[in-house]
Amino acid sequence: MTEAREADLARQAEEFCEASIRDGRGRAALMLAAHPELAGYSFATAVVVGDAGRVRAELARDPGLATRVDAGTGWTALHAVCASRWHRLDPARADGLVAVARLLLDAGADPGAPGVGRRDGWTPLRCAVAGAANPPIVALLLERGAVPDEEDLYLAGFGGDDHASLRLLLDHAADVAGLARKALAAPVSLDDAEGVRLLVEAGADPRRYADDEGVPASAAHEAVRHDCSAELLELLLSHGAEPDRPGPDGRSPYALAAVRGRADLAEVLRRHGASGALTDADRLVAACQQADRAAVGELLARDPGLPGRLGEQQQAAALIRAAETGRTAALALMLGLGFPADARGGERGSTALHAAAYSGSADAVRLLLDRGADPEARDAAWDSTPLDWAAVGSGQRPATSPGPDWVATAQALLEAGASAEGIGLSPGEPKGPSPDVAAVLRAAVNR
Repeated sequence: MTEAREADLARQAEEFCEASIRDGRGRAALMLAAHPELAGYSFATAVVVGDAGRVRAELARDPGLATRVDAGTGWTALHAVCASRWHRLDPARADGLVAVARLLLDAGADPGAPGVGRRDGWTPLRCAVAGAANPPIVALLLERGAVPDEEDLYLAGFGGDDHASLRLLLDHAADVAGLARKALAAPVSLDDAEGVRLLVEAGADPRRYADDEGVPASAAHEAVRHDCSAELLELLLSHGAEPDRPGPDGRSPYALAAVRGRADLAEVLRRHGASGALTDADRLVAACQQADRAAVGELLARDPGLPGRLGEQQQAAALIRAAETGRTAALALMLGLGFPADARGGERGSTALHAAAYSGSADAVRLLLDRGADPEARDAAWDSTPLDWAAVGSGQRPATSPGPDWVATAQALLEAGASAEGIGLSPGEPKGPSPDVAAVLRAAVNR
């Protein structure tokens, strides 16, 4: 083998190990299909693909491989096998990964060793829980003395393994009430009622809730903010969440539910003792979200200037909410009251047209365009247009709007003059469009 060929294979092997650990899109599988020799290239590649025979032989030759920290990653081999995604990429390799983990532990690898460098603090347990969601390896590590911490419980909520890792951690956690403050934020943000149930029944206290950053917060307010189900909110409230504890915006959970048009959540909160107090501004937005023209008329009869006293952020938030949920009647009512179609709000400085495009709310997109919304408006986070958002939404398929139609959404934006230039259409794009929307955009670019 030439020196250049060897150097290229060494580089590919390093990239292959990285992709086997960090890339959930299957790049490692494509690399291995193209270059089968990668699997047996080195001890490191044997570890990530679960080649127990090769690993056993290498450990017999050099037992120090079990505890040696890789200078590039800051991880040991045990970290790497715990983080490997090959049990998902090729289920036939799942048993091999467990066997490799067991060989490494038998050879002295520490199940609680923290990584260093750019992966500082990541233990093998965290790699198995969060990086790979591999319950059999999680179980093995716990049997060998790994101790879960708060971050492990939190990350287990995003595992996508039907709560198997979370259940294992809860069974081995010494003080769930003390550890699970931040853990509830994961299932709350995902509207995962079963995840919340597992945590609260194991001792997690919603009164000690912390958000994704670890900052103390109102569990009920966070649940409403994330558009939770009534079942999830009921679980939190029945296990002690305060129904009137406000969020950082000063709004109570009840007020937030009202202005977001979630009458079902508002009713759950009232049953658990929420006060039900609303400002007139919130009453107006709540009535608009329900497209209740009679209630809006009553409010305006008492205070004709009320719509004008809503700030742009309030108006934008209301429009965005109606747009992303496909409530065209609510949108029409707010636009008729003078809410500006291009008002910007939210964490990303987007418009209602961005939100409607992302959710595939084609009727809302058409309405906003008819009322003068700018099809080339750029959000503040990614400098992206509504058509960009429609492309990403078509691939991610959020479930916020009933009957989403991203093809019709993209076509409406293109007909209004939106440009498809610069939107990534290559297969494998991290946030690429669905095939049908990609075809529409490709045709527009090639015209």
